[in-house]
Amino acid sequence: MISVVIPAYNEESRLPKAIERLLSTLQNPQIIVVFEGNDRTPEVVKKFNVTLLINSKRLGKGGSIKRGLEMVKYDKILITDADLPIPDELLKRIMNCDADLVIIKRRVVGLPLLRKVLSNGFKFLVKLMFPSLITIHDFQSGIKLIKKDKLENVFNELVLNDLVFDVNLIYAFKRRGYKIKELEGIYFHDESGSKISKKLIKIILLMFLSLVKLRIYYSPFKRILYTKTFLKIQGFILSKLRY
Repeated sequence: MISVVIPAYNEESRLPKAIERLLSTLQNPQIIVVFEGNDRTPEVVKKFNVTLLINSKRLGKGGSIKRGLEMVKYDKILITDADLPIPDELLKRIMNCDADLVIIKRRVVGLPLLRKVLSNGFKFLVKLMFPSLITIHDFQSGIKLIKKDKLENVFNELVLNDLVFDVNLIYAFKRRGYKIKELEGIYFHDESGSKISKKLIKIILLMFLSLVKLRIYYSPFKRILYTKTFLKIQGFILSKLRY
């Protein structure tokens, strides 16, 4: 049995097919959709036997995932983007992989050249700031399989609510010495439905600042993150940069 968490920001067009595939591929999964936005996603989701959570305020992708993770009931947890951008063969391989955290080393199909260059730059920056992650090939895949008991041990360390949540999660597992496994496979990029490409500059800045925040969190200066001054500055930056 498995729980599935899907963050969904205005995903009325892509989400139904993904849910249908999950229901046909997995055995009686608990599917949790965490929605924020202003489209018809909630109406579409209600046609399926899934749990729908609607954010009353903007939490970001990582924040939505964390909210969904609080509701899971099975020992295995699959996190996926709303378009489930992998073939069924790879999904089955992920489900059969024995590790505390399974991530994808993507062979991306359809990713624009600029996004490829920026992705490689991001990976370099992550490894520069977090040297223990030097052996990890891919931090940005939206597909992950997690063991619930290990997640519970690191949940309080998941302090990022945006697209750098993935790095936060991987690093938390790595620090604990948990078993991390990378599976290589095809990953389909849907540029037409991409929220990132439409606001690329803002997202690059936000991701860089989030990496800095994570580095501070795992340093002797951690207390800075909880000061009124920092929280005020953080709120201002988010209001300007959040996509």
